[in-house]
Amino acid sequence: MKACARIVLLLTLLIAVCHFSNGQSVSGIVNSYYQVTAVNSGANTVTVDNAAGLTVGQRVLIHQAKGAAITATNTSTFGDITALNNAGGYEFNTICTISGNDVRLRDQFVNAYSVAGQVQLVSIPSYSDVVIAGAVTASPWDPATGKGGIVVLEASGTITLNADIDVSGLGFQGGALVNYPTPTYDCSPLDNVTNFFLPMPASGNITGGRKGEGITGYILNAEYGRGKLANGGGGGNNANTGGGGGGNYGAGGIGGKRAGESITSCHGPYPGVGGCSLSSYGYTTGANRIFFGGGGGSGHENNGVGTPGGNGGGIIILSAATIAGGGGRLLASGIASVNPTNNDPYQAEGDGGGGGGGGGAIILNAAAITGAVTAEAKGGRGSDASNRVNDCTGPGGGGGGGLVWTAGTGVPASVTAVVNGGSNGIVSLGNTKVACQGLANGALPGGAGLGKSSYTPPVSAGPTCVVLASSELRYFTADPSGPGIVVSWALYSPAPATDIRSFIIQRSVDQSHFTEVASLPAKEDLILYRYIDAAENMDGDVYYRLVWQHGQGDLTYSQIAAVKRRAPPASFSFRLQPNPVTDRPLLTVMSERDGSAVAKVYNAQGGTLLTFALVLHKGANSIPLSLHTLAPATYFLVVEMEGRRQVGSFIKRGQL
Repeated sequence: MKACARIVLLLTLLIAVCHFSNGQSVSGIVNSYYQVTAVNSGANTVTVDNAAGLTVGQRVLIHQAKGAAITATNTSTFGDITALNNAGGYEFNTICTISGNDVRLRDQFVNAYSVAGQVQLVSIPSYSDVVIAGAVTASPWDPATGKGGIVVLEASGTITLNADIDVSGLGFQGGALVNYPTPTYDCSPLDNVTNFFLPMPASGNITGGRKGEGITGYILNAEYGRGKLANGGGGGNNANTGGGGGGNYGAGGIGGKRAGESITSCHGPYPGVGGCSLSSYGYTTGANRIFFGGGGGSGHENNGVGTPGGNGGGIIILSAATIAGGGGRLLASGIASVNPTNNDPYQAEGDGGGGGGGGGAIILNAAAITGAVTAEAKGGRGSDASNRVNDCTGPGGGGGGGLVWTAGTGVPASVTAVVNGGSNGIVSLGNTKVACQGLANGALPGGAGLGKSSYTPPVSAGPTCVVLASSELRYFTADPSGPGIVVSWALYSPAPATDIRSFIIQRSVDQSHFTEVASLPAKEDLILYRYIDAAENMDGDVYYRLVWQHGQGDLTYSQIAAVKRRAPPASFSFRLQPNPVTDRPLLTVMSERDGSAVAKVYNAQGGTLLTFALVLHKGANSIPLSLHTLAPATYFLVVEMEGRRQVGSFIKRGQL
């Protein structure tokens, strides 16, 4: 009787599931990114770097980040766009077949693509209903591989925003800092550097900061100097001028000059030019392109205390019948630059400040948007300059605002689009030259972005192949939000109508080798099923697929459902006691779990003086450091663990 009761209870639970929606809760990184190495328009295929994880029937996004042509003369027009080419082109598609790393797509290409312009294929998770239950983000844009920086989701029903989707600073990268120490890169009050582009390494005093990344590639031996790089901000020129802000819909602001110096000191009248506006190159139904926010240009640095350019914002694309606000925000803003070795990491201290990153792009392709939805694609703030010194070096320009683009005839009243340009930096109030405090020295804010309506996705001319997927399975999902992993699936018709006899759930950790987890019989009049897999003692990502058997014995396989279970980077904090320090102070690190870390001591010029390998246990870790080799001065201690960094300053005192 007990066995019969258990069977009745199981059937009751399975049938009860039919009365609940198939809403799934997600967080973390939900997309996968693939570098496209070849495009064959005739065969309607793309070749990717590694097709592992892609499945037939999967929805994908194609996007090309770069490829624009620019003016390359040493004039103020350097970086002007002369031809957009394929930059910003994108479309949605469905995988038809996979052969090795060649992926054939179902629908005929809408756009032409050139892999020299960095094309990526992004997997699109598709849901009936989905809840953003924890922060969702993207892998950062990687200029080496040309992938990352995009969050894209689809739902046939509702996307509910209970938590943030955040790609701020995950777009084009800001110009990296380069220190030009004196000597050998001495400046001269008689020689102002006017160049719009410069090579690296430079010679003599003809130096400039690195340009921010934009929708065109860097030109060999022209990566530095004040000229913009399409929507990437220009780097500040010698001596100590600010970088220009990155652009997107709004243009980036120009950087600030050096000011207040004596006639015999080096001058800096030529800061970085702001990245150009892309407002006339896309973001319309006719010219349907989407772009990352441009990177800000680096400030000019020769004292080791400048700031780089800020990164631009990434791209968010949500497609659903309804997008429902639930307190979560959509964030695709450019960011301000940071130098973690400075007293204040957000301010340059005697060098030029970096420009802010340009805002990214947010697309809301929904028939209805309910509740309050805040969508931010702001430009990043330009860096302040001249903190803690008696010199008025150039601040950074502000990043240009991005775009929030909604479907329909008007931006819904429920959507608050925040697309303002980033403010420019100023001469720091910590500067000891009172006459300069608070001045912009010519630095300007970024231009405003836009919130606009009438979005429509690119439309293909039609299919080129048929996806060989079962017409019996309505959906198959794996939800990790509960105590176990809930594997759910639904049929279009009850099992007797399809001659399905049983279901087998299979699990894998590598997407290639699957093992059976459970076998369930098909039930009459039941179209919705679920199974809870404890997945005990398993770390990392897990993959599931469903196999069902017909009366004739033949087997059919579902698409693969991925469950992302990578642990987030460890959180930690530290303190150094006493401070001012002795020769052997005590470093106390509070860590949320066991792991390894590295502690480094930097001088004021950014040079690494000491490195300590740390083995940490969960909780408080007390570690004595030997600092007897350090002379009396101010230093910086940086502790890094699993990609996270904490910075603090300390004073080494002399012997009493």
